[in-house]
Amino acid sequence: MRKEIIASAINVLQELFYSEEYKNHFLAMKTLEMYMDLNLFQDVKLVTKEIEEQKAFGLLEPMKLYDMVAVEQIEQRLRGL
Repeated sequence: MRKEIIASAINVLQELFYSEEYKNHFLAMKTLEMYMDLNLFQDVKLVTKEIEEQKAFGLLEPMKLYDMVAVEQIEQRLRGL
């Protein structure tokens, strides 16, 4: 269940940040803030896998504003370190 929630959250963020049809930076940042407050992205291994599968690497920069440590761990896993 957690995998589906994280996959859906990453998909929603991609749509809000990058989709021409749904692009809304303010809503994207508020949604990201809510996800971070809910500790949705604390499972670094699972989040890394979903980011890689969905090619959502662009989400790492905005995520750094809320949890630099977790994003650094995700980046290390993406590099294979």
